Amino acid sequence: MNREEVTAKMIEFAAMAFGKDAANIKEDTNIAEELGVSSSQRVAMSASIENDFDVMIPVARFGKFETIGDLVDFVMDEM
Repeated sequence: MNREEVTAKMIEFAAMAFGKDAANIKEDTNIAEELGVSSSQRVAMSASIENDFDVMIPVARFGKFETIGDLVDFVMDEM
């Protein structure tokens, strides 16, 4: 899977977890400032990522990712 495909999946997961329009989410979207900080939403997104990409994201670490691109970088490194 290439970076564009991983990014598209991250945007899809973010849209579902945070209840946002995927068209408004980009790689440089700031997760906390533009999407939200609800822990249940973050857990939902983290679970989607873990299930789809077979990577583990500790809950404490998820909060350290500032942008969608940071999550993409992490997943690309773990795959």
